[in-house]
Amino acid sequence: MQLRTYNIAPLFLGTDGLTETQSAELNKLWNRHADFMCEEDPKKKSKLKLTEKMESELDRLLTLKENADKGIIELSQGAKTLIREYVDEELYGYKPSFSSKETDKGNEVESDSIDLYNRLFFTDHKKLVEGDKYFELSHGVIVGHPDVVCELEKKVKDAKSSWNKKTFPKLPEDAYNTTHVWQVKTYLYMLCKMTGEEWRNGEVFYALCDTPEGLVPEWEDDSLHVMSNVPLNMRLTIVNVELTDADIQHIERRIAAAMRYAAEYKEQLLNKNR
Repeated sequence: MQLRTYNIAPLFLGTDGLTETQSAELNKLWNRHADFMCEEDPKKKSKLKLTEKMESELDRLLTLKENADKGIIELSQGAKTLIREYVDEELYGYKPSFSSKETDKGNEVESDSIDLYNRLFFTDHKKLVEGDKYFELSHGVIVGHPDVVCELEKKVKDAKSSWNKKTFPKLPEDAYNTTHVWQVKTYLYMLCKMTGEEWRNGEVFYALCDTPEGLVPEWEDDSLHVMSNVPLNMRLTIVNVELTDADIQHIERRIAAAMRYAAEYKEQLLNKNR
């Protein structure tokens, strides 16, 4: 089973172990329990004793912490659904297909988006194609095809082409998308592992390119899809991405958890009705 970067984000959403609130509650309960064990005065001791509900919560939080320390992660429902889909594809022998006007445009104008970036920033990036050094990245069970890998900057740059002027994210805070950010982070992670070098920074850039004529619906005005009247600097929005040490640990914990869950689900399928 290979996990593809374009839809891997659900696996990485959420936090491992305890949230800040849960950590504070664990410390509070644990300190009260420790004070109870050390207290010799019977009256004070009785006031410090944890209620049944508190004891249950302390046990639950300790278990969460211990499991996280051991790398035992409870995946979200979205992550489990993703892993099930991968296993289903493998065992039932099919490849998923998906198409929409937005994805069709994105595929058709990828090179235009990169050219737009080059014109604005005086770069010479080209979309990676089969045979290029970094066209296919892989490490363990993760595979992916980045748009632009710049060795000089040690950066991955991924192009996203907006459907029209209205859907185009105008500012970086409007453009932040966890699916796209984690896609770039997994590219950077694989490059770190494949090269032994520090690939820690990337970009997701959203471009406003003319929509191919055949894709424009009759009910949408051409003014939404012709971009020549928009200044060049207003046709790109960039979201910076950083891969941290914590991200690397998070990726590795989640991949391990995903493989355990995939094995459990596969076993259920293979042995049902037996």
